[in-house]
Amino acid sequence: MQYKPWMDYIKPEDMPNDDLKFIAENAGIKSAIALVFCTPGLTVNIPKNPFKEVKERYIIDQYDGTKYTINRLAVECNLSQRYIYKILKRNLEKKKKKIDP
Repeated sequence: MQYKPWMDYIKPEDMPNDDLKFIAENAGIKSAIALVFCTPGLTVNIPKNPFKEVKERYIIDQYDGTKYTINRLAVECNLSQRYIYKILKRNLEKKKKKIDP
């Protein structure tokens, strides 16, 4: 997208629909403008938990065996302690399957 001086006059209420207005108000007007000009005509679906796999890799990498780390990871990743344990258990089971065919 090539910036044009007239774009400085665009306000959230100038957005062509409520979805873009919401993006402009919450992610910034420049983000909304970029979507308008870089992805015209596209329908975008934003998943509720888009970085689930990334969080799981982070949890597995950061876990040091302590309860303190479980608490920290739960807060950082906005997940329950129970779910953190579930991720770690699933990872341990995958490792066992690789070792014991």
